Amino acid sequence: MSESTEPGQPDPNPNAGVLRHLKPSGRVHLPAASEAGPAPSGSQATVENPVFSCRDVRVFYGAKEALKGVTVDVGRRQVLAMIGPSGCGKSTFLRCLNRMNDTIAGARVTGTILLDGQDIQAQDQDAVQLRARIGMVFQKPNPFPKSIYDNVAYGPRIHGLTRSRSELDDIVCTSLQRAGLWDEVKDRLQSPGTGLSGGQQQRLCIARTIAVHPEVILMDEPCSALDPIATARIEDLIDELRESYAIVIVTHSMQQAARVSQRTAYFHLGELIEVGETDRVFTNPRHRLTEDYITGRFG
Repeated sequence: MSESTEPGQPDPNPNAGVLRHLKPSGRVHLPAASEAGPAPSGSQATVENPVFSCRDVRVFYGAKEALKGVTVDVGRRQVLAMIGPSGCGKSTFLRCLNRMNDTIAGARVTGTILLDGQDIQAQDQDAVQLRARIGMVFQKPNPFPKSIYDNVAYGPRIHGLTRSRSELDDIVCTSLQRAGLWDEVKDRLQSPGTGLSGGQQQRLCIARTIAVHPEVILMDEPCSALDPIATARIEDLIDELRESYAIVIVTHSMQQAARVSQRTAYFHLGELIEVGETDRVFTNPRHRLTEDYITGRFG
């Protein structure tokens, strides 16, 4: 019963607060949803002054169409969570945002992807410089076989972001602090980054990402290999980083999507089925496929 409901009266919104009490099973009762086709082309797909604006994005691997006409915006200082079953196109779309599909033989991307109004697929667009503006954190922590210091300093060095060792020191220190790792490693910066625990390695990779001052951070299941304590640290970090960056995260965890994101997009068989504010998507989905996936009835 919501706080505004009179005693003895039926609650007009029985799903209010479902995100606060979402259990580990993720199985919650949701109202009936529409059986209509995909509806992301409406107002829920767009936001005011987006950092990314994607229209009719399609990805082909040879003759196979892996992503089918995705239209969605990524808001500034927001977390967009992408959910859906394995193989539904989430990671494929994520790779479109920093042109990582360019490295896959036979891959072809069509449609329009604008970053701050500029077409990232334009011929004169430098992919290396683009990826400096769009950081990427992978599913498995991948620190370089270098010291903790050199892992974070690598990007600023190759992009010429500093003019002195003291400036580089400041960037390394600030990045590790923002990644919540400084207090744990400040006395062993010359130790190998690969010697850290899994959760620490992932935070090191996040520090390495933000050291080059990106506009957007992409995360592909960043907590899937971590224990619950390390996962909580990363989720807290995502919430803090949202104040400075747009973040797009792929996750298979309904609970994680509910906790960290402001908007959620549900993918199915290469199509973007539904996108909107996370509270609304979880408590009042507009498509039956979304409801079935969230409640665990999928498949």
